[in-house]
Amino acid sequence: MEFLKNNYEKVILSVVLLGLAVAASLLPVWVAREKRALEEIDAQITQTERKELKPINLTTNEIALQRVVKAVSLRLSGEHNVFNPVPWQRMRDGHLIPIRTGREIGPGALAITKVVPLYMRIEYDGLAPSADSVQYRFRVTRETEKSAGKRVATYSSAPGGSKNQIFMLRDAKPKDNPIEFTLELADTKEQVDVTKDKPYVTVAGYAVDLKYGPENLTFPGKRVGDPLVFAGDTNKIVAITETNVTVAAASNTKRTTVAYAPTP
Repeated sequence: MEFLKNNYEKVILSVVLLGLAVAASLLPVWVAREKRALEEIDAQITQTERKELKPINLTTNEIALQRVVKAVSLRLSGEHNVFNPVPWQRMRDGHLIPIRTGREIGPGALAITKVVPLYMRIEYDGLAPSADSVQYRFRVTRETEKSAGKRVATYSSAPGGSKNQIFMLRDAKPKDNPIEFTLELADTKEQVDVTKDKPYVTVAGYAVDLKYGPENLTFPGKRVGDPLVFAGDTNKIVAITETNVTVAAASNTKRTTVAYAPTP
């Protein structure tokens, strides 16, 4: 005990040095073990099958980006019903029609199904019996006349003679046996030629077939001046062209033009 009391510092130092020596001798073992562990971990990482990453769903982001690129303007008018409630019209048979544009009923709902040209034809019809002078007879067909009995009429005239309601005969060639005649039309003062083999033909107007869908009505063969009764009102046809029809309402004289869109 006396020895330990006098040399305890040396004893403690010897124990510490011994521990350090043991630790130093075990250090390579520990290093080798840790190295093997790291190599096993590395082998697991490199040998494990690689999995592809799933693509990220960016749909909502793309939609938001499109809204920024193509900004939607706020419409306070038009076909939407937020500030524009749609009235509904009850028809005679009880079904309802939404009134969005104002052309679902009334003259705006008229549709043209067919346009037919009406011709005026003037043709030579031979010599007219006359005791005073030689006169030439012409057969006039006017398809625009409403009355079928008035659509065909015959007029006799001599060159330079009085004019009728359709034409005046200006000249006949040759003088001894005419085969070509020059006529002056009464309404336009236009001079036209008529021969024995070739009549004068021109489009004088049009007739139309119309349909009114809301009441399932049809109006075939209508001409200028004919009345159309639909939607509780009477509309008179005031003009017909190759491409449209204009009607005037009897209740307020308002005119509406309906375009013709033929089916290909």
